[in-house]
Amino acid sequence: MPYTTIVAGTYATASWANANVRDQTIATFASTTARDAAITVPIEGMVCYIGSGDSSEGLYTYHGTAWRKGPGWNAPWGLLTSAKLTTVSATSSVHTTLQDGSAVLTATATTVTNRIYKVTSVSNPYASGGANGWQCSHNVGGSAQAQFLTASLNTVTQNSFTYTSTFTETSGQSRIFKVQIAAYNTNTAVTDWGSATIPRILIVEDIGPSGAPA
Repeated sequence: MPYTTIVAGTYATASWANANVRDQTIATFASTTARDAAITVPIEGMVCYIGSGDSSEGLYTYHGTAWRKGPGWNAPWGLLTSAKLTTVSATSSVHTTLQDGSAVLTATATTVTNRIYKVTSVSNPYASGGANGWQCSHNVGGSAQAQFLTASLNTVTQNSFTYTSTFTETSGQSRIFKVQIAAYNTNTAVTDWGSATIPRILIVEDIGPSGAPA
């Protein structure tokens, strides 16, 4: 924004200070409400810090239409959402059909267009319906983004597997992230074990931009 000078014999008013000092520095506010009351017409690229002492605390950048929490478009924004289940999820006898199971591992969060999300899940399956394998899928918004296959499972004790995939958002919205499971090969059913000491875990992280801010 253009700079203005103080003419000799005039005073540095609050509006002059706002236009030439506050709007070009990182201001600190006690809450987002206090910020919005002080900055009624924010400018794209403006940065502020909210020192609220709660989940709203952090650095914010104004991108043209709204304040976004985070260090800027070109940086990872970190954890988006996570979930943990300490309950067992068993499949039906439907062979090789990816399904939610009896206790679906799921989390819901709002994504941003042109951002890349890393999805990580930890499963603890065993072959409850007999020998052979297991399939797992990271499902986002009703579509399987990645599928994983383990050809052989123990039929008595839990196996532990960590799966990672990425999802590129093309239309930011409220998304349901979930883990689906299925039997593989001659297996008729599999069970994904969950307990207080052996939980099932789902983590979704923002790992950076895939295009221009939207």
